[in-house]
Parts: sequence; C-alpha cells; structure tokens
Amino acid sequence: MRQVGRGILGPLAEAMSSRAPAGPLPPGPRVNDWAAARAVVVEPSRSVRDLLDDLWRPGPLHRAADGTPTRIPRRPVPSAGACYPVQTHVIDGTGARRVFDHERGVVLRRDAEAEGASGWPASERVTAGTRLVFTVQPGRSFGRYRHRAWPLWIADAAYALAAVQFLLGAQPGRVELGPSARLRGMLGVPRAADAEAWLALGLAPEIPLASVEIADDPASLPARRAALAGRRSPSIEEFSARIGPAPRPDAERIARAAGQAWVRGASAISSWSVPVDAAPDAVAAALWESHLSAARLCYEASLSGDAGARPVSGFPSTGDRWILHAVALLDTPGGPR
Repeated sequence: MRQVGRGILGPLAEAMSSRAPAGPLPPGPRVNDWAAARAVVVEPSRSVRDLLDDLWRPGPLHRAADGTPTRIPRRPVPSAGACYPVQTHVIDGTGARRVFDHERGVVLRRDAEAEGASGWPASERVTAGTRLVFTVQPGRSFGRYRHRAWPLWIADAAYALAAVQFLLGAQPGRVELGPSARLRGMLGVPRAADAEAWLALGLAPEIPLASVEIADDPASLPARRAALAGRRSPSIEEFSARIGPAPRPDAERIARAAGQAWVRGASAISSWSVPVDAAPDAVAAALWESHLSAARLCYEASLSGDAGARPVSGFPSTGDRWILHAVALLDTPGGPR
C-alpha cells in the first residue's frame, strides 16, 4: 500500500482544535456534471457496472432529526453527515478515464481533448488493468464541517475503499493513498486549489484520495453484496433508548469527547487515537488506518448480523490524545450481549 502524501499535514492541527465549526456554507453540487466538459455516456462492462451499483445504488431517503425525509438518498457506503463528497473514477486497461455519475447512475468517458484545450494536464500512463479512483468534492463536507473537514474527507474515501475490498474479498490488488501528485497524474486533473481550472470546464474541484486495482471482470461476493446493500446504522434514538443508569466507561468517554450523548447507549465501542504530539505524517497515516479499520468493522457487523454499527467522527483533541474515529455498536435483538 503506497503511503499518503503530505498534502494534508498542514490542516491537521486546525482540525484537532476545539474551536466549533462556523455556520454552514453552500456545499456545491452533489456530483460533477462531466457532460459540461464534453464527457459522453458509455456503457462499462456488466461486472464493473454491477460493482458500482453495489457501492452506490440509492436507497430510502435520509431523515432529519425530527423524522421528516430529506432529499438525500441513503447509500450502501456511509458518509459523515450524509454529505457524500466521494466521486468514483474508473481507469480501464486501455488507459481510458471514465467517471461514474452517482446521481444518474451512468458512466461517462472523459474528453481528453476538451480538457487539454482548457489547460488541464495530460494523464499519466498507469500499469495495465482496471482501477477505481476515489476523489472527494471538498465543498460537500467543508460546507458543513469547515475546518474539521479534512479528516472527514479521508473517512469517506476510506469507507468507500474498504467497501470495495469487502465486496470483492481477496480480489482487489494494489492500493495507493493520497492526496498526492501521483493520484492527480493518474487521473489527469489539476490541483483542487486551482479552482479556476475546474470552473473553466463547469466543474467543482475534486481531490483524488485513493486508488485500488480491481480485476477487469470483478465479482462481488453474494453474501457481502446483500450485507452491504442492507447495511443501516442504528438511529440515534435506538442508541438513546438503550442508555442505562451506568453506561460503559469507554462509551461514556467517547460520548464526552464527541459531545454526543447517544453514544452512552452503545453495547460496545471501538476507537482509534494518536498522541497530540505525534508527527504530522504519522497522524495522516493513522487517519487512513483508523478509518479503514472502522469501515471493515462496520461491514463485518452487517455481514454477521450480530450488531448494528454507527460511526462517530468530528472529535477535537482532548488531553494528550486525539481520537481520530470511533464506531459504536448496538446488539441486535437476540444477538450476543
């Protein structure tokens, strides 16, 4: 696994601060309209299409805290705050760059000539084979979480990457993590900071964060496909209803650190942390490892059916450690206690 680039190191100290995020900002589009950059709809192989559907097929609508439905559909792969910043690109064995439109459920082939005429960099050659590249549209999470968004971009990309590995079992190959010039070159896109280059083509900036090699003819394992499709985080109300007179000490600690009382109802909890004085590159690597481990825990819980899992994110640093991420588990009726 290629290690993460150094592009996220600067903002980490700010993300660790106890300063509350400022008011919300417009998050930008849910997906980029690549047709504005002359991309055209194409039909991928049936197996690649099935894998994309397994990852992102929309389900019932999310509901607000008062129970009213929102306009945002649930997806098999979870997202912090239902922001869904992750976008999916496909590079096939010929080097063609394609992008999956999560809203319309279609795959589009990018137009290298149109992008080049706008000054975009040419994509770099990669080894033969098919790979998925996950990017994030930063405005989706930044609009809600502001300076705490960087860890959440990694969280959402890690949950997507782990979902591919979960669905395909032993099939996925090499993984590369970012942000990095390598991943930008693989996709042939400008830096997200060069917003004008993106806007010139009618697109919102994207940050490439992870790449995974897959078989040209990938096949999701049936039981895992069903588990991911049926995965739902227990509601906050379900956790709150299970809060007893003496919550688990670890649940109490995470609830206080996150400022989220519902965590006290967890049957079990797993968390990942680093010392606040850890080297920035060690923190960046730990962000990836903690969220990948958490995602695997969530997906395996869905497969076993013994417990529901709800991720917990957005921790400021407290004391001498920074909690990077946590997963609260809730035993299912009839399951182990």
